[in-house]
Amino acid sequence: MTRIISLISVLVFVVTSLTAQEDRTKVFRDTRIINGHSTELIPKGTMKFIISHRFGKLNSGFQQLYGLDNSTIRMGLDYGIIDQLNIGFGRSSFQKHYDVYLKYRILQQKNNGKSPLSLVYYTNASVRTLINSQTENLTFTNNLAYVHQLLIARKFNDFFSLQLSPSFVHRNYVLDETSKNDVYSLGAAGRFQLTKVIAVNLEYYYLLPDQLMDNIQSSAGLGVEFETKGHIFQFNFTNSLGLIAPLYIAETEGVIEKGDIHFGFNITRDFKVGPRK
Repeated sequence: MTRIISLISVLVFVVTSLTAQEDRTKVFRDTRIINGHSTELIPKGTMKFIISHRFGKLNSGFQQLYGLDNSTIRMGLDYGIIDQLNIGFGRSSFQKHYDVYLKYRILQQKNNGKSPLSLVYYTNASVRTLINSQTENLTFTNNLAYVHQLLIARKFNDFFSLQLSPSFVHRNYVLDETSKNDVYSLGAAGRFQLTKVIAVNLEYYYLLPDQLMDNIQSSAGLGVEFETKGHIFQFNFTNSLGLIAPLYIAETEGVIEKGDIHFGFNITRDFKVGPRK
């Protein structure tokens, strides 16, 4: 963990002067891909309202309307403090989580070739407030979890973008005797632009072995993205029910081969809250 923080500090120190925004390349269309964040940030003075929704499992059958009878939701607000720094807050119905995040752009890919990729540091803190037989005696500190990610992305052409996301999750307390408090994973995501307004997204978080119980799966997802003026609609299929990194990275139980797939969507709307130029 100390090495990760030291590496991030060095990178920030080296590139803090590289803040010019001319010729910047937009690697992804929105700040989210499927479950995870992209390297995109919202500009200074902009607020983003985001609703993320996941229904039950498709293999639950007609009695549960193939998962549509059950759902979990996260509602969040993001804000651009400066062009290089975003903050955000959200509440998830799954395990009654509240979360807050910071997202800092270290490098931005540019059309002139001076910066061949985008590099963003993302960190999140969340607290589980669900009270049941397993959690009723836990303290506030026990229920905290933290996430650190480096988001490394490049737009190769008008058709294809790629992102790698080395990720670290720490949970102060785990509810089983097998899983570790610290979880490492490597995320990968791709975006394929089909038309001017339609794209396909793929996302996968590979879990390093011997960290969690055998029933925990690597998070995977397929999404279709529609862009309209002021809105981004993302329709997704994923084996993850949780909508924040400690859940979809460290607590995904859905087995894709068995049909444990959740249909869902992300809908965002941007608002300018500062003075317009």
